[in-house]
Amino acid sequence: MPEPVVFHRIIVRAPSEDTATGWHMVIPPADAFDPAAVRVTPVAEVRPGDMVIGTIQHHYDRLLNPLDRAQWVSYFSHTSKPQAGGARPFDPRHCDLCRHNAEIRASSSGHWTVDGCTTYSPDSLLLVVPRELA
Repeated sequence: MPEPVVFHRIIVRAPSEDTATGWHMVIPPADAFDPAAVRVTPVAEVRPGDMVIGTIQHHYDRLLNPLDRAQWVSYFSHTSKPQAGGARPFDPRHCDLCRHNAEIRASSSGHWTVDGCTTYSPDSLLLVVPRELA
């Protein structure tokens, strides 16, 4: 039996310094990545050599209730580098920052770590340029 394909409802727009709310955002340089190579990837599937260029966030209303199941894209404001290692389960003993995050309960078991000590919830989706396309 074939494996089911999971589709994620995501609102994607080109990187822009201006937002609908008037906020100014820093965006990645124009040549930071090839838009055709970007893939939506679950955090646990990030591999060494992949380039993480942004995150996918839940879309909330003004009372912080999730809106539908839509999500929005947040690009990193810098030129990303290929991952030295793949995603790994969160380990509070990894370093002082990880220990601090565990103490304030910002991260817990089930969370994943990518790119040093950036920690994500287990259901997080990331914008990734796979190593084969970087």
